Amino acid sequence: MVNSVATKRGCCPKKHGAKFLSLFLIWRLARSPMHAYALMDEIREFAISPCKPSTIYVILDALEKRGLIQGKLRLQGKRARKTYATTDSGKALFKKIKKDKIKGLIREFISSLL
Repeated sequence: MVNSVATKRGCCPKKHGAKFLSLFLIWRLARSPMHAYALMDEIREFAISPCKPSTIYVILDALEKRGLIQGKLRLQGKRARKTYATTDSGKALFKKIKKDKIKGLIREFISSLL
């Protein structure tokens, strides 16, 4: 599911970068709802993957269409912002990928980072 979310529209130059970014967004939005600009700031801060704002919006849109995240318009002063949060389906997919796909050397590598 996440495999095709960002790569379908060709928004990321590398297939694995798009997968990773999609998975990161699902994980991050499960921690607390955020709007796209705040997500972009975090992505730049952590230097996860250099990408354009349009890339983030394409991935957010695709994740939302698949029911993995949900966006809600909220007023901030006179401005409306769309805040995103991970749905139960998104959380379930994240757990499944964590259990089924993060194995072997990659699990060992990630564990060593902690």
